Amino acid sequence: MTPTFEDLVAEGLYDADAPDAALRRALLERALAVGAGLDEIRHASEEGWLHVVPTRVAILGGPPTLTVEEAGARAGLTPEFATRLWHTLRLDQRGYRMCVEEDVAIFELYAGVLSMFGEEETFQIAGVQAAAVSMMADAEVAQVRALLEAPQRGDGADNVAVGDMWVEFVRDFLAVVERGVARLHRHQILATGRRYTLWGAPTEESTAEVVVGFADLVGFTALGQTLEPRQIDALLRTFEARAAGTATSAGTRLVKLIGDEAMFVAGTADDALAIAVALVQDPDLPALRVGIAAGQVVTRGGDVFGAPVNLAARLVATAQPGEILVDPVAASLATTGRLEPRGARELPGFAEPVETFGVNPSEG
Repeated sequence: MTPTFEDLVAEGLYDADAPDAALRRALLERALAVGAGLDEIRHASEEGWLHVVPTRVAILGGPPTLTVEEAGARAGLTPEFATRLWHTLRLDQRGYRMCVEEDVAIFELYAGVLSMFGEEETFQIAGVQAAAVSMMADAEVAQVRALLEAPQRGDGADNVAVGDMWVEFVRDFLAVVERGVARLHRHQILATGRRYTLWGAPTEESTAEVVVGFADLVGFTALGQTLEPRQIDALLRTFEARAAGTATSAGTRLVKLIGDEAMFVAGTADDALAIAVALVQDPDLPALRVGIAAGQVVTRGGDVFGAPVNLAARLVATAQPGEILVDPVAASLATTGRLEPRGARELPGFAEPVETFGVNPSEG
């Protein structure tokens, strides 16, 4: 049952004599108007996001009415499975143990995945999807806070005005973004399927023969001591855009960015070398170094694992600024670019020295 304002006063959530009484009353009345429950209002008050309650209701489609177990049961899932799934989706936190009717669709999705792939594979897929959507949401919220909320607060807006801005934004934004993301997902499935086809026949162990590369911004830690935060942000944005922009052929993929390092995979050594040369030669980036190795990897959860990954990571760590170090297997597979011996390198974790080859970017 939705509480009344008098209920909130009785719970000690409103003090008429407090300096911010008028603002707090307005926030509480907004929360009541959208049907927020007493526990949610208390939780929001304790953590300082009372002004976000109407936004939360606008995003979710209504106040929570189901437990996680009840929502899971609607999709035919056991309480244990539903609870573990909610945790895997990174939603098992205070304030998110209740669901709205529309959340049943989440459990229906993974009930379908479960019927096709089995339990552990379902949790793997859920974890990967949660990580991807979490990253997308983080980027969206960070941009709104920086470009919309911060200027508004700079002009003196209070939490009522900021909360109203967020409600208006999500109502306009979510309907559009959800349609667009659904189409983007279709295109990404198509592109990924094509890439895996180019990498060879599938195996039950989900292995592939690929070429792995790591590109590292040289001296980034030192740069971090001299650059302002906005300059660091601009540099990382440029690096991310260039790394993604170079891995554009059908058989290549930017796997991930880890701070000042990018990891990419390619179906051929020539494609991997092309990415490396483009990054090293990029005039908008500081000095880079690249390590490249080829061999069999395991593809799992959107990532790749295996000996070539470890070797490429070790090679980039020993490369000099502007240098592209290549292992013997990748060097033997390359048909373009001038590769030259760079001698054997002692690499951590490798019992024997590893022969290396280098590419001259100006001639590659």
